Amino acid sequence: MSAYDEVYEEDAVLDLSGESLGEEGVASSSPFFVSKKAAAVLKHEILSRYVVPFASKVGTYAPDGRVVYLDSYAGPGRYEDGTAGSPALILEAAARVAGFRQLDCYFVERGRKSYRSLSQLVAEAQGQGLTAQALQGRAEKHLGSVLERAAGSPLFAFLDPFGLGLGFDALTQDIFGSRAQQGLTGRHATEVLLNFNANAVRRIGGLLTSTKQNPRKPATLNAMDAACGGGWWRQEFLDSADNQEAVERITNGFVDRVSQEIGSGAWTIEVRNRAHHQVAYNLVLFTRHNDGMWLFGEAASLAQVEWRRAQLAPAENGMLWNPVDAFDDEEASRARGWVHTIRENIMELLETKDDFLVDNHQEQLMAGVAGEAREMHIRAAVKELYKEGKTRCNGVGRVRMLRVTRP
Repeated sequence: MSAYDEVYEEDAVLDLSGESLGEEGVASSSPFFVSKKAAAVLKHEILSRYVVPFASKVGTYAPDGRVVYLDSYAGPGRYEDGTAGSPALILEAAARVAGFRQLDCYFVERGRKSYRSLSQLVAEAQGQGLTAQALQGRAEKHLGSVLERAAGSPLFAFLDPFGLGLGFDALTQDIFGSRAQQGLTGRHATEVLLNFNANAVRRIGGLLTSTKQNPRKPATLNAMDAACGGGWWRQEFLDSADNQEAVERITNGFVDRVSQEIGSGAWTIEVRNRAHHQVAYNLVLFTRHNDGMWLFGEAASLAQVEWRRAQLAPAENGMLWNPVDAFDDEEASRARGWVHTIRENIMELLETKDDFLVDNHQEQLMAGVAGEAREMHIRAAVKELYKEGKTRCNGVGRVRMLRVTRP
């Protein structure tokens, strides 16, 4: 058994703060699966908004339109209050595309109680004619068999552990490396959305400077090494001024190393329960196709709106103002700010280029507003500049295919 496995050995799981965990991998007192928090709203909105366009697009090139979805840390499928978790949301997505795509879903869950709930949800989906399977055990146990079943088909993997998830090698070599020779339905149609846990970074990093006796310290630090692809993160943590900087530096280092190893692009979204809270985790998409970057940007932007909406105070009788009305005004104000920023980005590009294709410059155009603004705001910025005589592009047509030129 490796040090990585030892930390998460069955029936011996410890929270990195020292609290004993139950069979679900979370503290027995945790309200995690009782109701959905705002952070989960953002995560689930991104997931549900991205999987359908992913399946629709990549399935075009797949035999029989078959696309495979893997959730390696699925949970029970629904919260105790009945709200849909990620498995329920994905099965709803599978039903929506069933007329033109076959979305085969594999849900892996280690906890016995959660697995029983998940199995019931999957059985209901199977009764509706959907292709789905619930698998009990560790993510590593089932990864190889799911990858074999996904051979020849596009694959989207959602890795959402409570702490450390699959190791660096499992991600880069087993998932991406094993599919590198499978052409359009392998190399370019393999994507991973993962949770890089900021709380784990803070807690494990704290062991580097802690003077408390902890017999599991060496194994825990080695597990972090395995997750990050080496011990480079240790010095990054020690060199950081505070935990916030440490999380940022280590997350960026991890994303850069994975991207370089697999030859992909990446998009990172910070996830918080409230705007003023520290980052709970980063959602990172790894994709080898430009379309993935654009589609994810749209999904992230729309999900951010719902995340902000989830934080609204409920309206009460006798209130002088409606929180929803104020929310709409604030969103409109945000949009104006995004358009202004994109205008400035366009003008900077035009200072060095006579013309450019929007599709080739997502990063530059969205600088400062990535994950917030979307294509409609690019169009609005181009139209404003056209009216002012600062470009010959009138903003009409597919946004990504707009060619912005100097006046």
